[in-house]
Amino acid sequence: MYYPVSSRIAALTMIRRDRLLPAPGQVLVSPGEVVGPADVVARCQLAGAVQVLDVSRTLGVPRARAVRYMRKAVGDTVQVDELVASPRGLLGQFRRGCRSPVEGQVIEIRDGLVLIESAATTYELRAHFRGQVQNVMPNRGVVISLSGALIQGMWGSGGEAAGVLKLAVDNPQKPLRPRAVDVSCHGTIVVGGRILDDDVLEQAIQARVRGIIVGGADARMRRSLESLPFPVLLTEGFGALPMSEPAFSLLQSNMGREALLSADTGTRRGAIRPEVVIPLPNGASAPDEGSSILPLEVGVQVRALRAPYLSGVGTVVDLPQQTQRVASGARLPVALVELMDGKQAEIPLANLELLH
Repeated sequence: MYYPVSSRIAALTMIRRDRLLPAPGQVLVSPGEVVGPADVVARCQLAGAVQVLDVSRTLGVPRARAVRYMRKAVGDTVQVDELVASPRGLLGQFRRGCRSPVEGQVIEIRDGLVLIESAATTYELRAHFRGQVQNVMPNRGVVISLSGALIQGMWGSGGEAAGVLKLAVDNPQKPLRPRAVDVSCHGTIVVGGRILDDDVLEQAIQARVRGIIVGGADARMRRSLESLPFPVLLTEGFGALPMSEPAFSLLQSNMGREALLSADTGTRRGAIRPEVVIPLPNGASAPDEGSSILPLEVGVQVRALRAPYLSGVGTVVDLPQQTQRVASGARLPVALVELMDGKQAEIPLANLELLH
């Protein structure tokens, strides 16, 4: 039995997601409470970062003598741009001093260096999802459950956002064009087939969209995508890839609904998939999300991960027991897949992803 990597594209499923604090803190909700995306469900204090000031270099004095110029002592508090060290007397008023870049407290002075710990900040954890608190993890966070549509993507960046879905193209093959991102896109999550250049990103910034969902984008645009002030999700990955028909159809059928975009990607321990969740009315018919580890069987839907069928979606119609010769000349285990255009193709098992 072969267990391929898998992605979820579900029109209706029961979704459960952990919402965890980065440090121990206080949970503010109870099991059974209904929460919205902007509701604060937990809170904690985050210790400030430590800033290092090189007084010796800034003042141009030997490290052994730098202590003579200190105007602050260990334990003193400082404000942003407050003088930490400078020559004393009238002459010192006209020379450049060494100033604190942050608000905080001096925690150490040694060898011409001053260590300042910035003030602690309060971190508020928001629900992000519109659902019900199913469970509370004391001091750490909550589990939120909801029923809705779910689409997992290949790559994403920019954190989380909530907004109304807005379709900017009429089929998944069409790229997202700047002229399609206008004032009507303000505050929405825009859906397109793919991204070809940076012009549409600049237009999206001006239109103040909440997020973008497309099939693919040129790999050379990765830095531009990561620098955007809103999240971006690629359902297929990097390359001139249109969005898959199942993902596009599901988004198209939910245009005008609220969508919750979680675009960050984790690829190592604790790996996470970028995803978009569309809350839908709760119903007994919503199946559980289930396991992400499922076998490859006849009748399941799959997506090709390599050329020549890259991003092609189809149904497995046969799993030959014998290895087959592929284009590279190697003999590999394959699946016979009927693609959405009706053609059948033998695709190596390692080049397939399960859609469920």
